[in-house]
Amino acid sequence: MTKLIPYLLYFWLIAMHQVFLADVTSIFGAKINLSVLIVLLVSMYKTETTSVWVGLCVGIIGFAGITNISAWYALEMALIGLSAFHIKEKMNLDSLFARVALILGGTFIHNIIVLLIEINDGLLISIVRYALTGAIYTTIVGTIFFLIKDGIFTLKKTKSIF
Repeated sequence: MTKLIPYLLYFWLIAMHQVFLADVTSIFGAKINLSVLIVLLVSMYKTETTSVWVGLCVGIIGFAGITNISAWYALEMALIGLSAFHIKEKMNLDSLFARVALILGGTFIHNIIVLLIEINDGLLISIVRYALTGAIYTTIVGTIFFLIKDGIFTLKKTKSIF
């Protein structure tokens, strides 16, 4: 049971982000795509089965408000988790650049798929305005996570600056 607690916290964080924080944290229409970020991070550090199940659950929880196509989102998130796991297996993710590139690519592909499902008119403008900017914003948040996790950005180093 204790192994499930981090995943339950991830799901709770995604639900709270979708309900309360998505509009607060957006900057000029660019939104953090926390659901894809968590699926990609789990895929980088856990097993294939865990990646698929977390992606499926995140797709169900993150897109529960869209009842007529929420199953497609759940399938798409599971495929992103599976794809990210296999990319991680083939690619050396020791460098920060490789991990950031995986986050940027996965988020950008997810945003394009969401736009293809939801928007019919002005697709190219929407790709630049929402998909690319959202992917860059999510990648910045992921980069900050990696800097903290790798010990490059710490509280002690931050205090020494000031």
